[in-house]
Amino acid sequence: MTRHELRERTGFHEPPLVLFTALATAGAGVGAAHLCLAFLGWVPWVPSAGLMTLIGVLLAVGLLFSVGHLGRPLRSPLALFRVGRSSLSNEVLVLGATLASSLVAVLLPAGHPLVAPLSVTVLATSLLTLLALGLVYRLPGQLTWAGPVLIHPLVLGIAFGLTVLLGDLPTGTRARGELLILVILLVDGLLVWERTRRIGGALRRGLPAQPSIMGQRGAAFTFRILLGILLPAAALLWGRWELAGLCLFLNLFLDRFLFYGFVVRDYTEAEVMRVEAALRARAGPPVESFDSTPTSIRANER
Repeated sequence: MTRHELRERTGFHEPPLVLFTALATAGAGVGAAHLCLAFLGWVPWVPSAGLMTLIGVLLAVGLLFSVGHLGRPLRSPLALFRVGRSSLSNEVLVLGATLASSLVAVLLPAGHPLVAPLSVTVLATSLLTLLALGLVYRLPGQLTWAGPVLIHPLVLGIAFGLTVLLGDLPTGTRARGELLILVILLVDGLLVWERTRRIGGALRRGLPAQPSIMGQRGAAFTFRILLGILLPAAALLWGRWELAGLCLFLNLFLDRFLFYGFVVRDYTEAEVMRVEAALRARAGPPVESFDSTPTSIRANER
C-alpha cells in the first residue's frame, strides 16, 4: 500500500465489529465470571434463569451487529467446516454453542433434567468464547495485534461479569469479590501499559491504518484508564458496584474501538522507506546533480 493510498484510507469501517466484540465479551464475561465464582464455592453451579437470559441476549444482539460487517452473511455458517484449523471457525463454534445452550436452558421448564448440564455448558463455553475473541486476531503483519493484548477480552469480560454478580453474593463474600475485581483492574492496567509500549514500537516498524485516530492515542488511553480502571475502582471502594459495572460496560466499547483504531501494519513500503532512510544517512547529503528522490515517491508519481 502506497502513502497516497494510506492517506485515502480515512474512514473507520469497524463499528459492527466494535459492537459485536464488546457485547460478546460482556455476555461471555458474565458466564465466565459465574464459572470462577462457582469454582470458588461462592455461588451455585447452575445460574438463575435471569442470568442465563442476560448471557443469551448480549450474545444474540452482538451477533446481529456482526452481520453488518459480513459481505455474505448467509454464508457465515460455512465457517464451521474449518473448526480446529481456523481461529475464526473456533470462535463461531464456541460462541454459537454458548448462545444456543443458554437459550435452550431458559426455554426449558424449571427442574428439567437438561437445565443443569446446559447451564454448565454455558459457563464453560463462555470462558472459551473470551479466549477465542482474542486469539482470532493472531494475524501476520498486524504489529499491534500480538502478545498480551489477545487476552484482553478475557480480563475485561470477567471484570464486568464479576460486577454484575456482586449483588448476588452473600454479604460475607461480597468484600472478597470486590477485592478480586480490583486485582483484575490492576492486571488490566498492566495490559494497557503494555499495549501503549507495543504501539510505540510498532510505529517504528510499520504504518498506522488510521493515522487520524493514532494521532489521538495519548488522550484516548488517558480516557481508557479513567473509564476502565480508576472510576470503577473508586466506585467499588465507595460501595457503588452498579456504577462500577456501568463504567466497565462502557469501557468494553471504548477498548474495542481502540483495538481496531490503533492498528499498525507492517506494510512493505514501510520497510522500503526505512531502508532508503538508512542508505541516505550512510551516503551523507545528496549531490545536487543526482536525482535524490526516494524510489517509493517516484513510483507513486508514475
